[in-house]
Amino acid sequence: MQKVELLYLSQQDVIDVGLTLADAVGIVEGALREHGAGQVENPPKPGIHPLPDAFIHAMPGYLRRKQAAGMKWVSGFPANPARGLPTIMGLIVLNDPATGQPIAVMDCAYMTALRTAAASGVSAKHLARRDAEVIGLVGAGLQGRYHLLVLKDVLPQTRSARVFDVDAKALARFVTEMGQRVPFAVEPVRSAREAIESADVAVTATGHLDERVFEASWISQGALVLPVHTRGWEHAVFERVDKFVVDDWGQFRHVFGRQGGYYWPLPEPYAELGQIVVGSKPGRANDSERIVNFNYGMGIHDVAMACEVLARAKQKGLGTPLTLMDGPLPDG
Repeated sequence: MQKVELLYLSQQDVIDVGLTLADAVGIVEGALREHGAGQVENPPKPGIHPLPDAFIHAMPGYLRRKQAAGMKWVSGFPANPARGLPTIMGLIVLNDPATGQPIAVMDCAYMTALRTAAASGVSAKHLARRDAEVIGLVGAGLQGRYHLLVLKDVLPQTRSARVFDVDAKALARFVTEMGQRVPFAVEPVRSAREAIESADVAVTATGHLDERVFEASWISQGALVLPVHTRGWEHAVFERVDKFVVDDWGQFRHVFGRQGGYYWPLPEPYAELGQIVVGSKPGRANDSERIVNFNYGMGIHDVAMACEVLARAKQKGLGTPLTLMDGPLPDG
């Protein structure tokens, strides 16, 4: 039996391949195009919950056209920063779809951060008003930063961002630092309502929320709403908007649409985002439509991102080869 090896990529290796947010938007849009064409396997992610506010999820995915297969095994533990650990940690494993052989294992945190914001960037490209000028952002953490940067690129008419965070120091730091990275005003506001009302694109990028703190009545005419971490909106949001869009309906329904689920009972969505990307469903019909797009996160995004990371890592000579097996199993 021939030796079986795989390539290990640390977080620094993943960062050093040089992926940008613009790269991530293109990769995620390509994966959504395959999803919209029905050329993927993206089963609902199973998970375990060792703590009430924490999760460890498995996110498998297969893209037929790209011939890419793998899985992300990712955890989210909000109390970790107090322990000196990141909230999000995990691995992505890639497999050869012809043999099933594991070919790479790599850190997932940076790719997760990029592709989460990139999915919102794709949504804004297809569902926001072309003349969108005001971004409303709740949450001044990492995803708030990445979202502001990706929306800057896909919404060139933006003239201001209104930002709120319950942590006044984090908000002040965000306004100072991000104000130097975008060509428009970044303004602190005193409440989530101030951020969301009158926003052309409203982003709720908070941590895990059990309470429904965002009110549907705050959504302005013509707005696109992007609930990054999904929870926190009152159920009336589905009646307030003209179009309810999801990234993957089977997965979203499995998690949130079951009896007793956070958003139960769920209406049928207008479309999946991939259907809009491929053009089988129209996106925004006019400038007055209110649209909400829940992107819960898909394994195919992670697999597509990891394939690009692996290709670039090989070109740059990054990573550590590991031997998985070099002989048959013992007889007994």
